[in-house]
Amino acid sequence: MTITIRAITAVVAACTTATAFAGLTASSASAHGSGGTQAHSPKVLNNKVIAPFGMAIAGQDVWYTDGFVGTVNKISRGSDKVVTTGPQSEVAGIDVIQGGRTFAFTSSNDDHSATTLTIRTKGRPDVVADLSGYEKKKNPDGGVTYGIVAGGTSCAPGELDDFFMNAFQLPATYTGQVDSHPYAVAYLGDGAWAVADAGGNDVLRVDRHGHVSTIAVLPPQPITLSAEQVAGLGAPSCMAGATYNFEAVPTDVERDEHGRLWVSTLPGGPEDPSLGARGSVYRVNPWKHSAQRVATGFLGATDLALGKDGSVYVAELFAGKVTKLKHGRTSTVVTTDRPLSIEIQGGSLYVGTLADVAFGPEGPVVNAPGSITRYRL
Repeated sequence: MTITIRAITAVVAACTTATAFAGLTASSASAHGSGGTQAHSPKVLNNKVIAPFGMAIAGQDVWYTDGFVGTVNKISRGSDKVVTTGPQSEVAGIDVIQGGRTFAFTSSNDDHSATTLTIRTKGRPDVVADLSGYEKKKNPDGGVTYGIVAGGTSCAPGELDDFFMNAFQLPATYTGQVDSHPYAVAYLGDGAWAVADAGGNDVLRVDRHGHVSTIAVLPPQPITLSAEQVAGLGAPSCMAGATYNFEAVPTDVERDEHGRLWVSTLPGGPEDPSLGARGSVYRVNPWKHSAQRVATGFLGATDLALGKDGSVYVAELFAGKVTKLKHGRTSTVVTTDRPLSIEIQGGSLYVGTLADVAFGPEGPVVNAPGSITRYRL
């Protein structure tokens, strides 16, 4: 499972490994709270961006990536300029330290066979970490089992494998495949960076020399399929009651003041509500290499940000809102079309929205551009 520009922009029909699930009936999702303090006083800083996959704030400057065109950009003193273009066609994650003197960004080519983290410091040679090379060598989730992990025992031999191979080009049960798609980056300190790899289902560490290691593999995300869901899928009826382990798909990573990491994930299947709102937030212990889910029920959790008061803000792309999570309760702080990335600085919340992009036989068509907007909290 991974994210592509098609998957992230196809709001109505998410082009993921499990696209065929899109016709299923929605299951119950975790209840969200209501009320709370709304963000206010919006100020549009950019109304021409296409796919602001990542953002970072350094002083008064707003750094962002435009994944569609493969650039790192900076809004400074009212001007918006391209800082660099990626070594590959897609640029997603961005983080900035030392006021912009050092920044790091992730890049991927179209088939994810070449993915990197570039660490750039003014006056020094770039450090480029080969993330796809690490994935091919280590495949950190190679020992994790996905697909049907329980039930379906009444199916005829080979029946489920035949169905899943025809529908998804995957067996009914499989282990983690070699796939790297770095999507977010956060500075850890001491010259090291954390990378959320949406293809590898893990969080990686890259040191100042570009050496890569694994911080944690995100756990699979199980769902027990009802007879109604199985029928909607067009799958053999014997699959009702089976438990399917979807892959975790990390979309952002942030470090808190205690050194713990917070990670948002997509559910690894349909991003529409057909199986319920299953996006989640995990807290990762980098010393124990463990991950604990602290909240779920988000519809397209494509980014998160950490508030000074211990709150967590989540961009829900497919719900059209930014949600605040605090003490286990949630509230909506911003309602906007296609919120894709968020960042917090002081009392301001920055929201990057995805352009309205349609894909046709002649390529992508931008019906309306995205934006970057600052709100007061």
